[in-house]
Amino acid sequence: MSSAEKQIYEFGPFRLDAGERLLLRGGEVVRLTPKEFETLLALVRGRGRVRSKRELLEEVWPETYVEEATLAQNVFTLRKALARGNGDDDGPQYIETVPRRGYRLAAEVRELTGGPETSKEEAEPLTSVAQAPHTTGDGRAAASEITAPPRPAREVGGHPRRAAFLITLGVLAAVSLLVYAVFRFAVRPQTTPPPRPPAFQSMKVTRLPVAGAVREAAISPDGAYLAYVSDEPGAPRGGVWVRQVAAASNNQQLAAPAEGVQYGGVTFSPDAQHVYFLAFKGPDADATLYQVPVFGGTLKKVLEGGNGPYSLSPDGRRVAYITGRFGTEMALMLGDLAGGVPRKLVTRTPPDIFGLPVWSPDGKWVACVYGSDEDRGSQTALVGFTAFDAADGSETRVTDRRWYGIEGMAWLPDSSGLLVNTAEAELSPSQIWQIPFPSGEPRRVTNDLSTYIGTSVTRDGSALVTVQTDRVPNIWVAPGGDAARARQITTGAGKFEGFYGLAWAPDGRIVYSSVAGGNWDIWVMNADGTGQRQLTVGARSNYGPSVSADGRFIYFVSNRAGGPFHIWRMDSDGSNPKQLTSQGGENFPHATPDGRFVVYATIGFGKDAAVWKVPAEGGEPVRLTDKPASWPFLSPDGKWFVCTYGVGQPMNSNKLAVISIDGGEPVKLYDIGPTFRANTVWLPDNRGIAYLDTRTGVSNVFMQPMSGGKPVQLTDFKTDHVGAYDWSRDNRLAASRSVETTGVVLIKDFK
Repeated sequence: MSSAEKQIYEFGPFRLDAGERLLLRGGEVVRLTPKEFETLLALVRGRGRVRSKRELLEEVWPETYVEEATLAQNVFTLRKALARGNGDDDGPQYIETVPRRGYRLAAEVRELTGGPETSKEEAEPLTSVAQAPHTTGDGRAAASEITAPPRPAREVGGHPRRAAFLITLGVLAAVSLLVYAVFRFAVRPQTTPPPRPPAFQSMKVTRLPVAGAVREAAISPDGAYLAYVSDEPGAPRGGVWVRQVAAASNNQQLAAPAEGVQYGGVTFSPDAQHVYFLAFKGPDADATLYQVPVFGGTLKKVLEGGNGPYSLSPDGRRVAYITGRFGTEMALMLGDLAGGVPRKLVTRTPPDIFGLPVWSPDGKWVACVYGSDEDRGSQTALVGFTAFDAADGSETRVTDRRWYGIEGMAWLPDSSGLLVNTAEAELSPSQIWQIPFPSGEPRRVTNDLSTYIGTSVTRDGSALVTVQTDRVPNIWVAPGGDAARARQITTGAGKFEGFYGLAWAPDGRIVYSSVAGGNWDIWVMNADGTGQRQLTVGARSNYGPSVSADGRFIYFVSNRAGGPFHIWRMDSDGSNPKQLTSQGGENFPHATPDGRFVVYATIGFGKDAAVWKVPAEGGEPVRLTDKPASWPFLSPDGKWFVCTYGVGQPMNSNKLAVISIDGGEPVKLYDIGPTFRANTVWLPDNRGIAYLDTRTGVSNVFMQPMSGGKPVQLTDFKTDHVGAYDWSRDNRLAASRSVETTGVVLIKDFK
């Protein structure tokens, strides 16, 4: 195809060049992965019609078996790329989801008929459909959550005619090539050069054969060994293990489980001869750093007094760690493994906090995560990355961009940047990102629906290891909570249905959270899974629904106003949203049966963990608990509520408390075992308080009888993880159950 015959399309501010496989906005490249580009091209060529999921899967992934979750994630990240290309994450949404059907491009498309120099005025419309992007009643368009890595553009000069020129002999060949080049670059409009292919296109991901539920892992500098902390059967607190990366099966235990001890912070010495790890005796105890030969042997206590984790200097002689607690002065310390006096490098006072120190391979810097104690524990706990000079403590901020949580951090071997496990959007799974140092544009290494915890890199930078968790939640309904009669009513991966909350409505329908529409939104469906309808659209993240006793209102958690999450109310059809609270970090809303108040909990944003109530029309909140409390749920008559109630440490000394709707001291307290997993529900028949517990090895619903005595197991699921759940008035259980797999993955050629 000649340059005059190129397929070029325009929609909104974008120009799509199908031949060059390039998307531009105002001459600037919008970076897309190959599959994102192919998905967008398929939608553009769809002439405004709905493209079914099957059509798109067959067109974008021909002769390859791919689940719908992959397509959903592809559309998810493509939406974000288009939003960023438009310069506004809350701007128009160009890809519309048509529930149970597929996707369509919700914009007028124009095909350029006169080659690359054709102006918009000369372009002919490809379709007469001029539908505006789908918006909510207040005019705000749906936003998306996750961006994608750059996509490779075809290199300039790849035209097939050039091959013919190169075959011509002698001077004529050279002259012809020169004339062609001069003509091409002299008359062609100057645009931004296509980006070079992204570094992560060719990476190879391999899951290592490691048994047990692995919490964290590290690879040795030479890439030969893997050390990890695992929850093996019969050892619920885990142990420290080592194995050869290339061997089929040679796991060796370095530290056995011990009562009341939790292990973490596993790493190798620079010479790969020793493994270091931390041991914690209780949630508030300082960490102790141990050393053990890589092939096993006697444990050696190296250092104690920090709150972990520790990071070794590249020469293996010093260690960086943090002292102090949130809410007090914190210090970055440089310790001497030979027994010298530790040096205080940097201090921070409340509300500033920092942690997770990582020493750079060149020995010059110690990178840390920084944030604010006022955000700690909230759903929107923002963090950033900074680096301190190991000599004088001077600070260099790595990026002004803020991130949602942190699950690990490591330096690239040449100290040119950081690999971090974090999320760029609230409630999104943690991915691996590369952040250049001292500055530069962050780039995504992984891009899927898995969660990645921790990153460890080999000395030559050829490979990294991380712990990957795949989670596929779907909603089930079980009459009387009978696991044998449970029936799955939603299907498919990537939608996370009910994962962040579900509730029965009085009319027998189920209100639930889902990302099926591209964002965390509130949906409703019949009890058999039919009639799914999205209630919130284009309003950032929304989750944790509950329904009023008369079915008129839905209460939920949202950050649609910008900033932190608050409690909102809307009509049962999704209309008339109204913000009820403004403290920050509010969660778990439930309305009293008479509709006068909404009870909820706060966590983070400088607020105590407490239970509150607020008038259902909004107003001044009233605190109901005087000790740390959370997970409130109202009694059927509305006179009481149950919550988790902190009476001391350790955490398993906390209780289930029954408290008056007017607040005050608990009237009943019930013990909580160490396998308690929250999610309290006061059963409709008033016989007891339900909650999640993992004492059987799988999360199940247990009931604490109101009369006291031992808890009673209500469900007997043998597999999967039960997250959110609710009990209907006619004794039906609705639960979001997740199929979860966790393992260690080795990623090569990621640079």
